[in-house]
Amino acid sequence: MGRLSIVLELVLVTLLLIGCEERDSMSSHSIVDRDMLVEQFHLIHDFNSGEEFNTEELKSIQTHTQRSNYKLVLLHFFTHQLKQDIESFQTINEIDNIRHILVLTKENFVYRVDLKQWREFNNIWTVDMYGNAPLSIVEK
Repeated sequence: MGRLSIVLELVLVTLLLIGCEERDSMSSHSIVDRDMLVEQFHLIHDFNSGEEFNTEELKSIQTHTQRSNYKLVLLHFFTHQLKQDIESFQTINEIDNIRHILVLTKENFVYRVDLKQWREFNNIWTVDMYGNAPLSIVEK
């Protein structure tokens, strides 16, 4: 029984050390400097047009219920138009009918996305414009 308890103690100590080592290395890699992301967001000045609709198209999509939720519009745009997966997003500023959103993608990009709310078309949201920067630039 003495040998078995020594072996069990060694296994437990080894597992504890492995667990601590993984936890330490993971925590240093999983820290996201949100201040740096916001700084990078403000440096993005090269934009692409988002969704472009004429008046007739806006009239048509104003009945789409998902268009009244800016989060769903954002998710749909990234999934279907940009073929990117959103890691997280945060509204940075909201003025009148424009919402400026910082988006972090699983593909390691930071995006600035401007969503526009069309009050005259049942308060639907559209992507007005967007720009991005690689996350590697942000982490430096």
